[in-house]
Amino acid sequence: MKAARRARPRSVTVTKPASALPHENPMRIHPIAFTSALSLFVALPALAQAPAAPAPAAADPAAPAAPDAAAAAPAETPAQTPTAPEATAGSASAEGSVSAGTGTSAVTAEAATTAPAAGSSGGGGAAPSNVSARGNESAIKGATWEMEFHGYLRAPMRFGMGKRDNPLDGQSANTFHYPVIPDDQYLNWQFTSHNKKDWAEVFLSYGTPYAKGVVALQGFNFTDASWNIYNANFGISQGYVALTPDLGYENFRLSGKAGAFWARYGLAGKWDAGEYDTYLIGRTHVMGALARIEYDVDDANMLWVEGGFGAKRPNPTQFNNARFTMLGHGHVGFRFGNGIEVGAHYMHSFAKEEDRILQPPNPNPAGTISEYQAPNYPSAVMEAKDGSVSVMGADARLELGAFGFAFLGYSHISAKNALVVAPAIEVLHSYGGGEFQNGVTDNYFGPSCRGVSLPANTSGPFNTSRESPKNAAPYSATGPSGCSEGNGAVDSILAQWEFSLTNFLQQSSGGQKFWGDGQDVKATIYGMFNKVKSDVETFDGITKLKYGADVQAQILPWLTFATRYDRVQPNSDIANQSFSILSPRLIFKSTWNTREQIAISYSRYMYNQRECADGVNPAFNTSESGPYVGFPYDAKQLQCVQPPSAPSSPEAFGAHYQNLDPQTRGAPATRPDINVFKVEASMWW
Repeated sequence: MKAARRARPRSVTVTKPASALPHENPMRIHPIAFTSALSLFVALPALAQAPAAPAPAAADPAAPAAPDAAAAAPAETPAQTPTAPEATAGSASAEGSVSAGTGTSAVTAEAATTAPAAGSSGGGGAAPSNVSARGNESAIKGATWEMEFHGYLRAPMRFGMGKRDNPLDGQSANTFHYPVIPDDQYLNWQFTSHNKKDWAEVFLSYGTPYAKGVVALQGFNFTDASWNIYNANFGISQGYVALTPDLGYENFRLSGKAGAFWARYGLAGKWDAGEYDTYLIGRTHVMGALARIEYDVDDANMLWVEGGFGAKRPNPTQFNNARFTMLGHGHVGFRFGNGIEVGAHYMHSFAKEEDRILQPPNPNPAGTISEYQAPNYPSAVMEAKDGSVSVMGADARLELGAFGFAFLGYSHISAKNALVVAPAIEVLHSYGGGEFQNGVTDNYFGPSCRGVSLPANTSGPFNTSRESPKNAAPYSATGPSGCSEGNGAVDSILAQWEFSLTNFLQQSSGGQKFWGDGQDVKATIYGMFNKVKSDVETFDGITKLKYGADVQAQILPWLTFATRYDRVQPNSDIANQSFSILSPRLIFKSTWNTREQIAISYSRYMYNQRECADGVNPAFNTSESGPYVGFPYDAKQLQCVQPPSAPSSPEAFGAHYQNLDPQTRGAPATRPDINVFKVEASMWW
């Protein structure tokens, strides 16, 4: 009789009983054969070569200083809004990738077998059934072509309460508006999960247990209840083919995929990206390929190796510094029984694209230059050095039995001229190196340089002056005299612990694991620490720290009481930028374990310094010269809670007329809210 195979996560959902699948030759592969295969496989991430030594920097020609590009850009910068792959990190996405494996790439698992019940902080939920349509039998005996449909949605109604200082006749002192808060921009270090925005995704697939094609539709800002941000709806965001051939060996498995897809590493949660909804190592955003090998050393232990490569096309608008970027990455891990898995990771992205032409030559050099031929303040850098962003690190996922689940990981981000590196890697709330103001540069190293000096040309297409890079300089009395070209490093530690009281009582007394189908008290404790090295003196050496806890009391099948607290400290040198959030909430579900929930919550924001000095706005960090000189820099701008580096919509904290589309109204208030209310519906299937 042939030996039965041990169950392993696959990249597709097996819809027929295991006995119906062909078991041609369940042999064990010899370690020497595995070593040979491994040597061939490791060549995959060879694309992650170190960039060539940069050419000597050319001397910048003298030119008058120009206004800060972020201020000048007519908020196509909220193409800073494709910002929001938010929630997909933590949601039980249809495509999967939420296995307990450290590699947790999309190759390894399917949400259909691993996703938790909606609203749970771990623990089990009923596995989702597939919405499938059977087709003809495939060329592989016993395998049937089937259609599958998975998805996730989050729909929050959020509003903040403000106050008019001097209400006029017919005006109330109390006001209601879209929340003006510092932590709801997904691609900003200050992000927490207290008041996430809307998000939806649908994954459609067709295939067999051995081959599958997948298309994803994703987007945010639901247009029937809001205005239409054209770049918030991503359309067909992903499309790929996954292969999981049956090699005939009981202890050796190979899987791979090619196309546009996510590969995700450093997920802090048991089922998802953790309470901060981000990636310690990185999530890929490329068109490329990925392969994974799993080898069972014995009946209890498994070695896995994974690697891939790809390319990212950035938004080509002149307001974006990022350029065409290549990516290579490799990973190795070891699973000890069902309790511990450790992994080591390396990812390297680099940009070596030529300068793009900003505008065609002026057809009439002697005449006036049209603003359509030469925008007054283009902000994309020219003659920039080739750049790179690399991430290396290690993580451990620990199944602690009665004591729950724990994650602990470390990563080192190394950036060199990252201003031009597109988001081939999304890491720790940062979208690449210099994608608008959402990358590693603005999140950690300081305000990014928005251009380089060009000779003044009164009759040509470059009839403008731009801000010169001024690095390693402190803030002056008149303005921020330092900007970052994306040179620096970030060392980070991310930890999370998930605990269930009922599970502890059951397992500690010799019982079975608790899967969430009854009364329970669950707690999640989490935190992240970052140490920054920057080419801007005022950011060099600072540390960032945020931590918190979420407690849920599951009292009735349909009712859960919960409270979340977070402390956010963005800058160790400026305590006035720190703030805390406390959010009690009620969660309504149809039963103990389910896929849906409706939550009603209130958030109280507590700021070390809510407002800066009178007449000082942290959002108006404008140029030292130019048309916005009426809002000169004031050092007091830093002595209060800071808005995200890039607003995600005109209503967000920090939005003002300088970074909006023409004739679009800005934020209703320049001070952040204290009170925020939310009613949120979410579901996965």
